[in-house]
Amino acid sequence: MALIRPALLAALVYLGYVVAFPDYTGALYHVMVPACIAGGVTGLWLLRKLLDLSNGALKLGIEAAFLAAVAVFIGYTMPQKSGKPPLTQWAEGARPTQSAARRGLERLRVDPDGAAASKLVDLFPKR
Repeated sequence: MALIRPALLAALVYLGYVVAFPDYTGALYHVMVPACIAGGVTGLWLLRKLLDLSNGALKLGIEAAFLAAVAVFIGYTMPQKSGKPPLTQWAEGARPTQSAARRGLERLRVDPDGAAASKLVDLFPKR
């Protein structure tokens, strides 16, 4: 459980960026980022073992800091066709929309009109 929760949450952060900002490029980047996330999760697990944390709140705080670091890393390094990473686009006022989410799901070869995918698309604003 110590490895599974942060790994799944970090994977959700990565997939969130891929779906919300579908104009990504760089095949090598998308091979390296999951490997870096796996390495980071392993490092997080080792850190928690070395510190022998018994306090649950401190464990969750370290995991939250790790997930924030993953979100910032991906947000500022994911290559886009526009040349601006996702968090820079966000800072300039660009927001993901339903059409962007549909394109992101299509790039992942997921039917955006499927039951679960359509619920995910509905989370994004129409415009």
